[in-house]
Amino acid sequence: MEARRTVIPMSDGGGAIDARSLSPTVLPDAFLRSDTASSALTFKLPSYDELPDLPLYREQVLAFIEHALAPLSGMVEGPWLTPSMVNNYVKAGLVAPPVKKLYGREQVARLLVICIFKQFLPIAAVQKLFRIQKVSYPAPVSYDYVADQVNRAMREAFSSSGRPPADTATRVTRESLLVRSAATAFAAKAFLMAYLNYAGY
Repeated sequence: MEARRTVIPMSDGGGAIDARSLSPTVLPDAFLRSDTASSALTFKLPSYDELPDLPLYREQVLAFIEHALAPLSGMVEGPWLTPSMVNNYVKAGLVAPPVKKLYGREQVARLLVICIFKQFLPIAAVQKLFRIQKVSYPAPVSYDYVADQVNRAMREAFSSSGRPPADTATRVTRESLLVRSAATAFAAKAFLMAYLNYAGY
């Protein structure tokens, strides 16, 4: 008996899927020329030295982080950071507690990295990454490498050149590979979310 090939509809009331249903409504090239892609392409996570050198109150920390990550706001779900999130991260030991309600540069750096990594990792995994990095590198070095790799990964994801950026680590280590993988994962998710929003999905 000869088997017949049929197209199964997505729902009882839906029609068959044809080639037009599968073709993109917005081509990637058009998206890469959009303001959304341009904003992502020029995004720069600040270096450690560019973070506020004076302690900040929690509301000021929130405002600084929102401003720093504003170019990517259309590529994430929900707010970057809220007062309750900050409290939870402090309780979990991810961020050192404030001193007289003030947060220093290292705490702001930690919160920025958490905001990036939590987009694709559970908080428990972020905590493990911090633990691994802390053993090998001081906070400014760790943060600057994360920032550099995130910036490079974003440029690669939103550029039409297709050339992967070189690793800036002086030597390849377990830590540098993990950070580079995390930065690439964030950029890939940011690209996907930005494209879907741009295309109206």
